[in-house]
Amino acid sequence: MTATGRRLELLTLLQAEPGISAGALARRLGVTERTARRDVGQLRDLGCRIEGSAGRAGGYRLAPGSIVPALMLNEDELLAVALGLRTLTGVPDGDTAALTALTKIAAIVPSRLRHRLGALSGIARADAPRRAVDGAVLVTLALACRQREAVRLRRRGEERPRAVQPWQLVHAGTTWYLIAAERDVGEWRTWALDRIERAELLGTKLPAPDPPDDPVAFVTRSLARGRRHQVRLRVDAPAEVVRRAVPATVAEVIEDGDTCELHLATDELAGAARWIVSLRLDVDVIEPAELRDHLRRLGAQLLDRYADAPP
Repeated sequence: MTATGRRLELLTLLQAEPGISAGALARRLGVTERTARRDVGQLRDLGCRIEGSAGRAGGYRLAPGSIVPALMLNEDELLAVALGLRTLTGVPDGDTAALTALTKIAAIVPSRLRHRLGALSGIARADAPRRAVDGAVLVTLALACRQREAVRLRRRGEERPRAVQPWQLVHAGTTWYLIAAERDVGEWRTWALDRIERAELLGTKLPAPDPPDDPVAFVTRSLARGRRHQVRLRVDAPAEVVRRAVPATVAEVIEDGDTCELHLATDELAGAARWIVSLRLDVDVIEPAELRDHLRRLGAQLLDRYADAPP
């Protein structure tokens, strides 16, 4: 356990067991009594109001009304907490608590950190990432997007760094993506952050075309390129209903009056057929025609399996 983690555990013990002795703290934390007492002293130096009493029945407790200062975390740890809270926004029942916590953190951190926390608010959400991304790279690119400042990127396996003008960060599917225009290329591209090993602010701005209107849709379309099949579906339901059923990273919803179209890409039409059935919506296949064959086969399999099944 790190020193920071041990002090957090110590505070938890003080809250759960007021009056706990130094010996009991040491045993629970797996350290010597001297280390436990030193940790208590360091927490006091950080502003924690910890009371202590001597004697056989003595021990430590948090003073009434004590507030645990967030600054017991270092800069990287604070940014990690803020980033975790940021990813909760957009999740049902997560918005209010996450945004309130972010506001409180921003109010107590040093001013040098405040602009870094603010940069995280510019990240667009699609769904939660699962592939590892370097935290320093992520925060640097969030700052670059916020300040409209160019960066120099070095991607894993490439010797030549690239100067790009960032526009927006999006987390979608299993990782984070940056929408940026490379110097002298003249078009926006999607860059996967799990491949970027270093990012450096350049203190300048590069020329770039007008940005796309919808960053999540842009990333979705970019990820779809290179797939074997481009699918278009007509859905007999309003776009807002379909968007609640279909994640933005799976398909793009195109509004068309009282109905809408779904555009997606796939390498496996049989899987797309199963997904369409799972939607439980009134769907017509526009293209490709082979997808209709997969739906017919799937329907025949279901009828064959369940036609004689008891109700």
